[in-house]
Amino acid sequence: MRRFELHEIHDHPSFPAPLRDLVTDAMQKVWDIGSCYDSILDPLLAAMGHAETREVLDLCSGGGGPWRKLAAKSLVERTPTIAVRLSDKYPNRNAFNGAKTRSDVLCYHPAPVDATTIPEHLQGFRTFFSAFHHFDPVTAGKILRDAADSRRGVGVFEMAKRSSRTALALCLIPPLTWLLTPVVLPFSWRRLFWTYVIPVVPFVLFYDGIASCLRAYSPEELEEMIRPLKRPGYEWKIGEGQNGIVPVNYLLGYPVSSEITS
Repeated sequence: MRRFELHEIHDHPSFPAPLRDLVTDAMQKVWDIGSCYDSILDPLLAAMGHAETREVLDLCSGGGGPWRKLAAKSLVERTPTIAVRLSDKYPNRNAFNGAKTRSDVLCYHPAPVDATTIPEHLQGFRTFFSAFHHFDPVTAGKILRDAADSRRGVGVFEMAKRSSRTALALCLIPPLTWLLTPVVLPFSWRRLFWTYVIPVVPFVLFYDGIASCLRAYSPEELEEMIRPLKRPGYEWKIGEGQNGIVPVNYLLGYPVSSEITS
């Protein structure tokens, strides 16, 4: 199946910010109850070691993404000095604040950050969790090229796939949203209204999930994207992390010393 260039509702500039925050809050709760990305920790930390950095700049963070759970359950034990900065083009500041209060590892950038034009002062290993499919092939290639040209590490991690198994798993999103909404904090009558009375939140999550799968890049497409970016002193690695019923595809790029590459 070929990749479709679709648009996700919550990613559209005209989608109301209060509703966008409700959507990212709901998705965050789904992240919090799962361990979807635990399997990519080892290759990510190894790549960060090659890049000689303990800082992460997470892009397109939504409500915090899997970093809230990764930081709380895994990263502190393995690398106590790691620091993760959350960022987004449409930052959910309430969610970012909540993530920061739960972990000393996490902080956030309060101003909007466009992943296609990252400010020079924002350092660290760049990560994209369930977000890289938002970019068309030309823009995605430019993002990877900028990381390589700047000799910054970059990691792309995606559960979304153009497969029937992933599409079937997405059918669980609406009932999970209805089940988990009462325990999403802080309590909000608005959240209940747009989830149960007019079910905008579960609909957007389901529609955007399907769109994400149809937009996702296959390993072969990622390989084609990085082929012109290969050069001495910068390594690329494509792999798959096995965790649960939906494995995670990943792409890692990182600078290495001349001694390693020679």
